[in-house]
Amino acid sequence: MTAREYIAPLAARLRTALADEKQRVNLLAFMGLAGLVLLAVSAWLPADDTAQPAPAAVQETASDYAAQLESRLTALIRRVDGAGDTAVMVTLESGSESVYATDTDRDGGSTHVLLGSGGTDGLVETVQTPRVLGVAVVCEGGGTAAVQNRVTALVEALTGVGANHITVAKMASTNEEEGKP
Repeated sequence: MTAREYIAPLAARLRTALADEKQRVNLLAFMGLAGLVLLAVSAWLPADDTAQPAPAAVQETASDYAAQLESRLTALIRRVDGAGDTAVMVTLESGSESVYATDTDRDGGSTHVLLGSGGTDGLVETVQTPRVLGVAVVCEGGGTAAVQNRVTALVEALTGVGANHITVAKMASTNEEEGKP
């Protein structure tokens, strides 16, 4: 049986049902009730949490952010020609800052922070990372001007910190640390 052969009798029955006013009203009432049942059933189904990830579920502290930035900069600077063994220290202005979603009244008179799904915490729109104040780099090749320039340019490009807030110094050798010639 083809689709056309299957649909034709159904269409004919629907036409006759719609011709009778009482059957038409019953059909509309049935369709309305079916819609209400579908709405009720959908309310019982679990919500799909994959649609909206929780933006503030994991917030790292400023010290975690600084440590992560230091390790990434150290790994990259070690790869700069002539830098050698490297240690990096990053100072931050403050911790991360959460920007909350707000709603303004129609008259523009007042602004309200929107609450998250729990109803007690504000809905975080974005989390701004801490601003880097300065970077100190100590590397084996830090005594040469060429290495200092390359490392300074690299750190400046990656952190957005001006060159006047970046220091590159030569790492003391193990003999100098122990006081031996």
